[in-house]
Amino acid sequence: MNIGVCGAGTIASWISNILNQLNDERIVKYGVAGRSAKDCLPFAEKYGWKKVYDSYEDLMSDEAVDVVYIAVPNHVHMDLCLKALEHGKNVVVEKPFAVNDKQAKIMIDKAREKGVFLSEALWPAFLPSRHIIDHIIKDGKIGELTGAKIVAKSNVMFMDRVKKLETGGGSLLDMGPYILGRMTSHFGTDYESVEGHFEKLETGVDSRDYYTVTYPGGIKIECVSTIDIPEDEREEYCEIFGTKGSIYMDMVSNPDHLEIRDLDGTVREIPELPPLIVNSEVPFAKGYEHEWLGFEKAIREGKSQTDDAPWEQTLAISKIMTELRAQAGVVFPFE
Repeated sequence: MNIGVCGAGTIASWISNILNQLNDERIVKYGVAGRSAKDCLPFAEKYGWKKVYDSYEDLMSDEAVDVVYIAVPNHVHMDLCLKALEHGKNVVVEKPFAVNDKQAKIMIDKAREKGVFLSEALWPAFLPSRHIIDHIIKDGKIGELTGAKIVAKSNVMFMDRVKKLETGGGSLLDMGPYILGRMTSHFGTDYESVEGHFEKLETGVDSRDYYTVTYPGGIKIECVSTIDIPEDEREEYCEIFGTKGSIYMDMVSNPDHLEIRDLDGTVREIPELPPLIVNSEVPFAKGYEHEWLGFEKAIREGKSQTDDAPWEQTLAISKIMTELRAQAGVVFPFE
């Protein structure tokens, strides 16, 4: 599977680092396109991409490219995705898949029309830890699910794009896929309502989000996300509650540590997590090999979507973020 990546920025470098360590002959770092071939050349040389292109169009027109990986700012995800699909390419889109649910539906409908593969790069959904948690729940170790608390208080203000309306910035679109991806992976997509309150930057994007997603039966998921929290207030965890106990994880996206707890908080069991490939440049970025192995397998089997991050989940996440952004009064100029 030859990958053609649109964008030579942070996430593309993280993926490249891990794919180099994976060194799987089925997954080939083939070509990269950005503002120009000259701009992409240092990236290609550093990470071992075989070819650079003068434009995204040139990349998408190359018959040797099997899958187009879109790793550019949020506001151009749909445009590049639709162009790649028109070329009959399989496509992987970085999170957030789209800036709103209308865009997400258009993209998925086009993939369905063209009969090609399309997936959001919802990395946590493919990790072994996700399936371990699913099995704990299925085995009834914490009883019937009653709710969850998902907290991701972070500071990513070093990334200029998250601060701007014109690039589809804000906490919901940056942190939301992780939080809502975790939620929908274990609680499903059949939610009833969402409600939240929000704080904004002077630029108009949401910076701190506090919201509740309610499921049938009164199951409530309490969520917190930030992009500008002070260093000493950083906090991240998820706890899934049941009638017999809870599952605690030390990170929302990619936990290093899981605990099965009794109702009184006593740790009953600490499941073992398998090792992941660690980005040698950015150690907290790890495990991306699992999504790419999942993409390769689905494409090889002729599937249009993956079992781990199906279109239904992508649409639900986009819909929730769109509803919450409307409550926050955050409108992008290109919508």
